[in-house]
Amino acid sequence: MIRVMATGVFDIVHLGHLHYLQESKSFGDYLMVVVASDYTATRHGKKLIFNENERLELIKALKPVDYAVVGHSSDNIFRTVEELKPDIITLGYDQKFDENYIVNECKKLGLNVTVKRTSKYDGINNSSSIIRKKILESL
Repeated sequence: MIRVMATGVFDIVHLGHLHYLQESKSFGDYLMVVVASDYTATRHGKKLIFNENERLELIKALKPVDYAVVGHSSDNIFRTVEELKPDIITLGYDQKFDENYIVNECKKLGLNVTVKRTSKYDGINNSSSIIRKKILESL
């Protein structure tokens, strides 16, 4: 069984997120989703609308998702990776992570992972920042 891990904040779930999770699932048999903890998301400058438990509940309800968990609230993002032991880690087209760094850090943990980038969803409302901007403009 090929275990795929996808990650994200998923604060305002939209079609871009669904496309990311569907494509991630297509790379394997079992999709595990790590929802960023409130600590991790706010540490990276995100102003959250939904807390981590609400975001987790939304993600768990999506059809492509086999398992979902909130990531650890620590500076070591690889702690959750070590626990889940994925074969593939997927990144969204706009996620700012270095694929080689992820592969090398996983090797240090004894994990042989492949990192795959998903394609961009071509819909108009394909990112949380676009949706937030539209909401603010409509007020």
